Amino acid sequence: MITSEYISILQSFLSSVLGLGIVFLSLVFLAIFVTIVSKVISVLEKNLPAAAPAPAAAPAAVSRKPAAGSEAVKVAVIAAAISEERREPVNSFVITNIKKL
Repeated sequence: MITSEYISILQSFLSSVLGLGIVFLSLVFLAIFVTIVSKVISVLEKNLPAAAPAPAAAPAAVSRKPAAGSEAVKVAVIAAAISEERREPVNSFVITNIKKL
């Protein structure tokens, strides 16, 4: 057994190299897998039928005061998230109502 016998420096070095090699190879395979999956997903996203863009309605004059303090930050974060998801600039849509779910 390994606990009752001493192993040589060469054997311990080879064991270390083998362990590091296995970890390195698994990381390489993982990187290749992630790259392939991301390319497949991007191709699938391009092939999805795009929803017909709704005609842009002229924003009506709003007589409300802008949201103050932390609500303004929440509205800005929601607008940024919608913009990122739709991949459109923030000024291309109008948020009229926000409901908490």
